[in-house]
Amino acid sequence: MSLPVPYLSARTLTVVKKIDTTGAARIVNLGLNESWLGSAPGVVEAIRDAAPNVYRYADPNCGTMRAAIGKQFNLDPARIVCGNGSEELLDAVGRVYARAGDEILFPAYSFLQFAIVAYRLGAKAVEAPLGPDFSVDVDALLAAVTPKTRVVFLANPNNPTGSVVPMDEVARLARELPSHVVLVLDAAYAEYIDPAEAVATFEIADRHANVIVTRTFSKAYGLASARAGWAYAYPEVVSALNNVRGIGNVNGLAQVAATVAVGEQDFVQHVRTRTAEERDYLEGELRKLGFEISPSAANFAFVRLPGAYAGWAQATVARLARQGFIIRSNEDYGLPEWLRISIADRVDLDEMLTLLHVEVRAANG
Repeated sequence: MSLPVPYLSARTLTVVKKIDTTGAARIVNLGLNESWLGSAPGVVEAIRDAAPNVYRYADPNCGTMRAAIGKQFNLDPARIVCGNGSEELLDAVGRVYARAGDEILFPAYSFLQFAIVAYRLGAKAVEAPLGPDFSVDVDALLAAVTPKTRVVFLANPNNPTGSVVPMDEVARLARELPSHVVLVLDAAYAEYIDPAEAVATFEIADRHANVIVTRTFSKAYGLASARAGWAYAYPEVVSALNNVRGIGNVNGLAQVAATVAVGEQDFVQHVRTRTAEERDYLEGELRKLGFEISPSAANFAFVRLPGAYAGWAQATVARLARQGFIIRSNEDYGLPEWLRISIADRVDLDEMLTLLHVEVRAANG
């Protein structure tokens, strides 16, 4: 009996790898960039209050959620579209604007989802070279644009490197891109940088009809499992994205949580401050162990151990996992020597550092 042949059968799409934590008494996951500070207290209470209505369908247009986002950031709710995490909206952009044979462009070592969007469509994923120290080279991005380019993705701050593109360079990229090319500013980690810089992305989207800004509640707002994200763009773009997103794509509890969370900016400021403090601490301790640090503006450290034997990073990730600490290796990004470590509670960081110290001694003989 023959079976249907899936379109993506020949494609290798990144999936979440199973990590062996056999023997670990407890698990501390420092590999997913979750916020260890959780969500604002009012969010949990709102979810609890809304739970009895879980049998009802949620508003498919996310009206209350969009109104709350618009009020917080002084944006027109009609220019906001909500998604099942911003990941759904990145995928929707690809489906609206690109086809098989087109090109989707992004800087090297960017969020893996950008390449996945291209692969799903049969489009070509094109990586523009970076400048020194993982810095995004806007001129290289512009030079990589061809008549086949349909979408440019730019994560700012970037995952996994944590690097930030200065906002004047982002504005220049938007200004110099051909008008037929859609520029997506993926601002999933925007809450960790200067709020004025984050707001500037909306101003860029106001000036250019081909710019889309995506945001998420998964990181600083502490709603990773709720799956709630949103995008801001011209009304015509929002209409197109609404045509391809799932009907009822954001569940009712997620809408309630996001509606409350976006108004809790004092909590977000607390998360930003505490994350920066613990990131500085972690990077300082890693330097003492001999690690090279790539400057990060997000809720993780991005590091490598110079002189370590080939495969040390992967072996270290495996050994720490069996002791209950999950950190991220980056071979699937083409950066096998680099580790990404999420910021966490000081006690957990210190325990992880103790284990890492043992691995460093082994690497150095």
